[in-house]
Amino acid sequence: MGVFLMTTSARRHDRGVTLLELLVVLMVLSIILTAAVKTWDVTLERGRAQTTANKLQQLVKVIVGDPDYIVAGQRADFGFVGDEGRLPDSLPELVNRPPSDSVWRGPYIRSTFNQSADGYRMDGWGDSIVYGRQRYASNDSLFVRSYGGRGVVDRSRWQTLNFPYTYQALVNNQVTGRIVDIRGDPVPLGRAIIVDNVRVRLWTPKAGRDTFEQKIQADAANFTFAGVPQGIHRVEASLIRFTIPSETLTTVQDVPVYPGSGARDVIMRIPVDWDDI
Repeated sequence: MGVFLMTTSARRHDRGVTLLELLVVLMVLSIILTAAVKTWDVTLERGRAQTTANKLQQLVKVIVGDPDYIVAGQRADFGFVGDEGRLPDSLPELVNRPPSDSVWRGPYIRSTFNQSADGYRMDGWGDSIVYGRQRYASNDSLFVRSYGGRGVVDRSRWQTLNFPYTYQALVNNQVTGRIVDIRGDPVPLGRAIIVDNVRVRLWTPKAGRDTFEQKIQADAANFTFAGVPQGIHRVEASLIRFTIPSETLTTVQDVPVYPGSGARDVIMRIPVDWDDI
């Protein structure tokens, strides 16, 4: 009897795996593989979405500058707009100098070692990032957008990052200030010889080069420039003294112009005492 049991056990062991057992194993492996593929797809999509979000943020920052970059207590980075006095016509202007442009200081964004030359303007799915402007009613905003790998149809996948400032806030500000002498005193009333000979210039980038606007002071105590783009711009105040020989007394100041608020109450100190004129 013992021999018979051993023989039966051995036969059961030698008969291998049944078809049913094989099907069960394959079913379990299929479930595990399906779950792994879904997990991988989710992880891959999250990675693409995060890559896209990072690129959108980087594009906005290089166009309008980094407000958190401070030097000597003042904002020092105004991006492409600060250098050019305008918004880029297209994203390639961030890496390629426009023709006959002397104020371009790019490239404002660089491709990484494993990225194609156009990689900076491609989203995580390899599609082009859209850069645009929305104008309706009182809203005049700018944005960069990815369609999330599914084209324009599926809005739920869109990633849109709006610029932190409106178009007007970036390119249309005011610079106001006043003229004082070396002691900080304003121009005395009735001193036409001073008023008629004070000049104030504001240098700003325009059409690819540095240009200036000049004010001949009707009111020597104050000056105002309008339509000024954000950035660090040079203000120059001068007084012509008709002595023998004549001389021009000049003071120069680099003034940060902030989006939306401009630059207010800029003090230009002429190196002379009004009483000596």
